[in-house]
Amino acid sequence: MSAQPVPFIPHDAPFNADQRAWLNGFLAGLYSSAPAPEISSAAATASENVAVYFATQSGTAERLAKKFAKELKTAGHNATVTSLTDVTPSHLAEQSNAVFFVSTYGDGEAPDHAKAFRDALMGADSLTLTSLRYSVFGLGDKTYEQFCRFGVELDDRLAELGALRITPRVESDVDVDEPFAAWKGTCVTQIGTKSNGTNGTKHAEVAAPVAAAQPAKQSLYSRENPLHAAVVERRALTSNISSKLTIHLGLQLNEDLPYQAGDACGVLAQNDPALVDETLSLLPFGADTMVEVPKAGPCSMREALLHHYQHTRLSRKMVQAFAEKTKCKTLSALLPAEQAAHLDTFLYDRGLIDLLHEYPGAIETPEELLAMLPRLAPRLYSISSSPAKHGLELHCTIGVVRYRSHNRERGGVASTMLAERVNVGETVPVYIQPNKKFRLPVDGNTPIIMIGPGTGIAPFRGFLHEREALGQKGRNWLFFGERSAQTDYLYREELRSMSESGHLTRLDTAFSRDQAHKIYVQDRMIEHGATFWQWLQEDARVYVCGDAARMAKDVDSALHTLIEKHGGMSTEAAREYVTQMHDDGRYHRDVY
Repeated sequence: MSAQPVPFIPHDAPFNADQRAWLNGFLAGLYSSAPAPEISSAAATASENVAVYFATQSGTAERLAKKFAKELKTAGHNATVTSLTDVTPSHLAEQSNAVFFVSTYGDGEAPDHAKAFRDALMGADSLTLTSLRYSVFGLGDKTYEQFCRFGVELDDRLAELGALRITPRVESDVDVDEPFAAWKGTCVTQIGTKSNGTNGTKHAEVAAPVAAAQPAKQSLYSRENPLHAAVVERRALTSNISSKLTIHLGLQLNEDLPYQAGDACGVLAQNDPALVDETLSLLPFGADTMVEVPKAGPCSMREALLHHYQHTRLSRKMVQAFAEKTKCKTLSALLPAEQAAHLDTFLYDRGLIDLLHEYPGAIETPEELLAMLPRLAPRLYSISSSPAKHGLELHCTIGVVRYRSHNRERGGVASTMLAERVNVGETVPVYIQPNKKFRLPVDGNTPIIMIGPGTGIAPFRGFLHEREALGQKGRNWLFFGERSAQTDYLYREELRSMSESGHLTRLDTAFSRDQAHKIYVQDRMIEHGATFWQWLQEDARVYVCGDAARMAKDVDSALHTLIEKHGGMSTEAAREYVTQMHDDGRYHRDVY
C-alpha cells in the first residue's frame, strides 16, 4: 500500500488567499499526523539519498535543516546537510532529492552567503534539473513587504529548470516551529513516494493552527523555555536633549545560558497593558473571556493580547478582514495588487486600535479577532558585551522607538517595555540566538574592520571587549556614525579610552548633522579607501551591523567602489573580489 499524497486546495477554488493558505496548512498537518500506512518489509528498508541545503542569516534555517536531516535518517533515508555557500547550480543536477531551508532578510534579499548561489542559479539558463525532486521551506517576516521572497524565487526557478516539487512550498513567518512540525512528516513521507511530486500548487503558507506535535526543547533555556533574567542596569546613552533615546541595558544570566560575542539576545516582550486595556474596551467581549492560543493553551483574552498577539502594527490580512466585515470601499480599494504602495503607506503607522476606533462593531467574536492577528514574535538585539570581560552580565544597546501618528503616541513593543515598563531588579524572559556567521576570527592576530552606525555598534563593543580581555593583538578599526557627536555619541568614553590605549587602532566617526552636508560611514570608507584596501591586503575581516534597507546597501556599494579604485580592478573584478570575501569568511553582515 503506497503512502497517500497530501491533498491541497487549488488556486481556482472559491477561497481567498488567506483561507486557502489555512486550509492547505490544515491538510498538511492532518496528513503529517495521520497513522503511517502499512507497507511491505521490502519497502520499509528502501531509502532515498536526500541533500538538505540551508541559507541562513541568524541560524534558524540551519537549525531546521539539521532537525529535518535527523527526521530523514530516522525514516531510513540518507541525508547530508550543506550550506548553499558550498553549492553550485550544476551540483543540483547530480541530486535526486533536495530540500531547501532558506531565509529572506532585509528588502527581500537572500542571506549574504547564498547570494552567489542565487545569482548563479538565476543565470544558469542551460541547466536542466528534470531528474531532481525538491521542496522549499521559506523563512521570513510578514512585517516586511518582500515576505519569503528568496524562497519564492528559488522555488519558481527550480520548477522552471524542470525540477519536480515533492511538496508545495512553505512560507513561514518568524514563528517557525509550528509550520515546521506540520510539514516535516508529509515531506519525509513524500520523499519515499516517487510518483507524488507535483508542479501544480506552488505553496502552502502553513501558519494556522494545525494538528502537529510540539517540537522538543533543545536546551535548558530557549525561546520556548526562556530564562527570566534580572535587569541589573539601565542608562541612557544619548543626551537628554537628543531627539531620540538609546539605552544600555544590563541583564543577569546564569551559567546555564552561555553566549558568545556576536550572538543576539531574544526578548519575549509583552504589549503595553494600557494599549491592551483600551483595545478591550472597544470589543464586545470581556477581558476575562477564555480563548485557546496555539502552543500556549487556554488563557484570558487580556493575556492573549498582552503576551501572544501582535496588534501594534497593521497587516494586509487585518485590513482585508475589516474590509470584508464592514464592506468599506476605502479599505477594499487598498487591496488590489496595483495599490500595494498605497496599502504600505496606510499600514506603516497604524495599528489594530485605529481600525477599532474607525469601524466600531466590526469585530464580533474572539475567534474573528485572533484569526487576523499575527503572533507576537520575540525581538532580537545584538549583544554588546563580552563573556570574557563581563562574565554572566549580558548587555544590549537598544534604540527606543517612540513616535506620534494619527493623533496617538506610539512605540516599539519591546523597546518601550525595556525602557519604561520594567524596573531595575525586575525580570524579563530572554534566550540566546546564536549567530555563527558573525564571529571573531579564530586567530586573534587577524585585523578586523567594523562598520556599525547607531545601535549597529552593539556587537562591535562586544568584539572590542572580547579581544581586549583575551589579550588578542589583532588591529581593530571601527567606523561609527550617528546624528550628532554632542547628543548621540554612543559609548563615547569607552571608545576614547580604547583609542588612547591603542587597543582600538583606528576610530573614524561620521556625525551626519554636525556640518552643512551630511556625512555617513560609507563616506568615511571612501575617504580612507587606500588604507582600507591596504588592510584588506593584510587579510582583514570586514563586519557590518545595522539597517539593512539603506545603510548596509550603501556600505556594500562603498566597499565595491574602494576595491575597484584602489585595487585597480574593473567593476566585474571588484564584484568577484567581494564575492570571494563572502566565500572565504572575510565579509560578515548582521543587518536587519
